[in-house]
Amino acid sequence: MRNLGKANSLSKLGKAGFLVPRFFVCNSSCPEKKILSKIEAELSSVKFFAVRSSAANEDSKLKSYAGHFYSGIGVTNEAVFTEVKKVHESFGQIAGKVIIQDFIPSESAGVMFTEVEDNNIVINSTIGLCQPVVSGLACDEYICNKNGDILSKTISKKKEIRLFINNKIIKQISDVESLTEKQIKQLIQLGKRIQNFFGSKQDVEWCFLNNKLYVLQSRPITRDFTIFKDRVYFDSANIAESYSGIVLPLTQSFARVVYAQVYRDLLRMSGVFVKKLDHHPEIFENLLGFFYGRMYYNMNNWYLMAAFIPGYKRNKENFELMITSNIKQNITTSIKPSLIFSFIYPLIVIVKAGIYGFTSKYFKNTVTKELRKLQDQNFDQLQYLDCIDLFEVINMKLLRQWYIAVENDFFVMTYLGILKKLINEQLLQKVIKFPSKSTEQVTELSLLSKKMYEVKNLWNAIEANDVKRFNNELPHHRELERLLNKYLHSFGGRFANELKLESVGVDEDTTKLFSVLKAYRNYKLKLNVLSEEIKLPFFKKIIVQIILSKFKKHASLREEFRLLRSNTFCMARRLFRRMGVILTENGVIENADDIFYLQMEELLDQTALKNKQCFSSSKNLAKIIQQRKKDYNSYKSITPPSHFATTNNLPPSVKQDIKFEGNIIHASPASPGIIKGRVRVFKEFSMPEKIDFDILVTSHTDPGWTSLIALSKGLIIEHGGVLSHASIVARELNIPAVIGARDAMVVLKNQQMVEIDGSTGTIRII
Repeated sequence: MRNLGKANSLSKLGKAGFLVPRFFVCNSSCPEKKILSKIEAELSSVKFFAVRSSAANEDSKLKSYAGHFYSGIGVTNEAVFTEVKKVHESFGQIAGKVIIQDFIPSESAGVMFTEVEDNNIVINSTIGLCQPVVSGLACDEYICNKNGDILSKTISKKKEIRLFINNKIIKQISDVESLTEKQIKQLIQLGKRIQNFFGSKQDVEWCFLNNKLYVLQSRPITRDFTIFKDRVYFDSANIAESYSGIVLPLTQSFARVVYAQVYRDLLRMSGVFVKKLDHHPEIFENLLGFFYGRMYYNMNNWYLMAAFIPGYKRNKENFELMITSNIKQNITTSIKPSLIFSFIYPLIVIVKAGIYGFTSKYFKNTVTKELRKLQDQNFDQLQYLDCIDLFEVINMKLLRQWYIAVENDFFVMTYLGILKKLINEQLLQKVIKFPSKSTEQVTELSLLSKKMYEVKNLWNAIEANDVKRFNNELPHHRELERLLNKYLHSFGGRFANELKLESVGVDEDTTKLFSVLKAYRNYKLKLNVLSEEIKLPFFKKIIVQIILSKFKKHASLREEFRLLRSNTFCMARRLFRRMGVILTENGVIENADDIFYLQMEELLDQTALKNKQCFSSSKNLAKIIQQRKKDYNSYKSITPPSHFATTNNLPPSVKQDIKFEGNIIHASPASPGIIKGRVRVFKEFSMPEKIDFDILVTSHTDPGWTSLIALSKGLIIEHGGVLSHASIVARELNIPAVIGARDAMVVLKNQQMVEIDGSTGTIRII
């Protein structure tokens, strides 16, 4: 049988004396019995297999299909035939065969580019199996010359690794360096030998086991690339708290514009010259990245942005702390503050800090005043051009002021960074409790629920989800109507996924409010805003108390500003929904909700509108919407990684199923306390009719989850940090909570009994 693709390369390497795991090749017509017979004949001592693709023209000098086809690793004898079929199915119309190979349960593995920019060698590596590296997840990187000198070394912290233990592939988190200097030199020699053997630059997949270096595959490098400049790092970090899951195009484009404006304004108001900012528009326009409909920070551009002002290292660390970053990289940049600016910048910071009390008060009053005007606006009477004019008002009077809220974030992170250096993590968790707007919302909900329960006709309407009957009855109870309007004015924009424009709020679906009111019928508020006594040496205690006081002040402000942001986005949502209705009435789109599949630029082009081009191009917009709906529907079955590195803006490989072993999940502490109870896994926010669980498990939460969090006795959150919304509310309501519990939503099942320790971050499955 003629070998194709990588099978041919492996065969040649094996015959030339390179250490290649034993393998044979089969085709699509090969029956299961024949495959098992061949295994018995050629790989009888092998217990586990790797089943890989070997396609025609795969990894040629002209084109590479790296990562395109399915591969199975750690496969048992009984499962080989099933994996063979999966590989064949992944070929599609491309001719190919399948490699069945001895699986190496490696101690370290990776890929090596034998020659790149300036005749150097690049090695990407990780602990355990190679899967995370080829999937584009964070890994260690070594850049070496061919003499064996290490020119650059980046050791990834918190990298996801795959280990083959007890006949299963398990996932762990590691910050251990994956290679020794001796192993790096071995790899460099191997790379030079393989390149000389094939006569071309090679992309080599390799692994170490028991001091032996195996070649798993080798293919030609199909294009030249730059070592340092091409790699871009993306991290969902805390942005997934605000924009969890799939985010539709209108929200994506809206967020991109808001981020660009706000952070450019922040630097401008911090003393950076406008001319200098104008030289780097690409940084601000690309602070966010979008893959499979999910939103990520483009970490390279955030790092570059941090270089505009003095103290890059401190700025970078504060930013990483603020977003609970999974990625910590050093980006080379020519952007540097001038000597004069470096000298006067500390004075600017002192002045800003001194007047921030006035600045923040002005910001709150201005935003609240504008929001009241917008809340009284009759959006149903607006024409399309009126909507565009009103958007400009929202943008200039609200969104363009938001750099003031980001300045507050700077103070929060600065004081938190100081506290982290002064006291240990356990004490920190106990002392950073502070009253927030979220628990104020819980208090008002509880009061509303109890007051409405006392009015039989109103409560019957709520129980029956009868909005019409409720609206007819409410005017007869003026005090309740006043309480409800007060709640909606303050918290009407606060609901799950509140920053997604496509989300349906309580102002559009009153039954959502009914669900919450019913759940709060018997709720008893348990606030815990008093911090524990700080036991430290006298002078250190005084310093900690001063810093802690400032931290709490700004952290509390941060929560107030987040509520104002929610209500601002609520007004933008109403505006865009009105535009959707107008476009539907004019036959431009089929359904008002289709507007969320368009981008802001496609909706706000005044020139096109004045020339009637928008309303005459309905066929083009309909095609765009149809294609985007198809694309976004396909994203639902994809689970991308939380962070990754890529080149040429290529999307990351999707996450593979991970088998969990044992009964302990290690996470990070968020709110102290121990709770034992039944879990419920929430893939998205929903208010259950019956609270039949103790511990809430989810991926992320935003402030809109407050009403559900308050009904829980414990929290397990996959992603987040000490200042994530769930952490803040849990501490204030005295709910034990852990964060950073990776894959908890996959491992834990509804009604499973677990015990969580919010002081240590430990989750024990009972």
